[in-house]
Amino acid sequence: VDDNEEEDNVDDNDEEVMKRIRHWRALCSDLPCNCVTCNIFEEEVQAGQVNILDSEADVANIQCQYHPWRNTRIEIMKGYVHLEPTTPSSQSREEYLARQETIEAMEDDQNQSTESDCRSTPANQSTESDCESIPNARIYIDGWLRRAMVTRLLQVKSSPDYNLSYASNSAYAVQHESLKRLGPSRWLNDELINGFNIHYLGPKLDKRSHIFSSHFMSKLLSTGDHGTNPPNYKYANVETWSNRIAGGLFNQHNIFVPINHQNIHWLTLRINFLDKRISLWDSQGVKHTNVLYTHTALRYLGDEHENAFPEGDTTKWLQSWRIEDLSDTCPQQENDFDCGIFHLLNLCLLVNEGGISLESYSQASITTKEVRKIVAYLLWAASSNRPVVKTRYE
Repeated sequence: VDDNEEEDNVDDNDEEVMKRIRHWRALCSDLPCNCVTCNIFEEEVQAGQVNILDSEADVANIQCQYHPWRNTRIEIMKGYVHLEPTTPSSQSREEYLARQETIEAMEDDQNQSTESDCRSTPANQSTESDCESIPNARIYIDGWLRRAMVTRLLQVKSSPDYNLSYASNSAYAVQHESLKRLGPSRWLNDELINGFNIHYLGPKLDKRSHIFSSHFMSKLLSTGDHGTNPPNYKYANVETWSNRIAGGLFNQHNIFVPINHQNIHWLTLRINFLDKRISLWDSQGVKHTNVLYTHTALRYLGDEHENAFPEGDTTKWLQSWRIEDLSDTCPQQENDFDCGIFHLLNLCLLVNEGGISLESYSQASITTKEVRKIVAYLLWAASSNRPVVKTRYE
């Protein structure tokens, strides 16, 4: 935007406003700035992606002291900031950037140490503006900057440059095209579900718990990669999967199973060896189709038991197990696309707190807390490459 055009957009009769704007421009004209903070904010304001700021404190959090006129003009004209200019400190640009790097490193360490300290907040309660939360996972997205970075990552055109890779398990990388499904109103695919469960939740499991990938149930029922084929139980398809579990299947306390139902809906299943219970949670409520998965899980346990204890009485052992559909005791979705988010939140609760209730969270809280962006940030933060979308100034 040309500087002359900006002045035309301001009320010409308000000489005091124009005087202050010229004063601000004079102060900033000799302060070249190309920091990511300034550039991203300018682009997002121009694109209408930044909401009106609520207070001077918010403005202070998003401006570096080398903020040039080109990045403050829109805020000033729209009344987002006061027009009283402030003079930058005397420290050099190099000193400022070095200090910012130190702060970011300290914040990264703080993020890792505080991730598990926050409980979810009911939708009718307020939360601090600098803290976004999902059950037992407090995420500081470094103010608006990282929030803007995640937003851009979800909005830019799909590119392999923004694929997320993971050193711990490269088999469950997340392609940028899949990551963009965390944008508004989109259904989550297997890649996102497995990426989150394995790379974010996996390290949080105790030593006697395990999460199967979403392909486990699809393989066991021979429903294909996307769960769309007619179910046909085949234990041989997953017979070796228990060999991947450290300590063995029967030494576990909990096995968690994400279920992709016909590639249109996500369910959560838990096998609790301590209580001998197979439990299922469906964010659309109790349905007769859910029985297929609970009984399949029980049948799988029977086959595993026969392999591990050929001399044992598998029939009697199975009779001691209880099957329960707890879908009427968990939060319910109010649309057709958030089932994957509900599954991830339910699994977070089961892993960190051991249970779910109707009051754990709500459809409204998923929207107000921007949980989709939080999931995207967690996947990004857990990756080994952490790709960043460059602005046109970089």
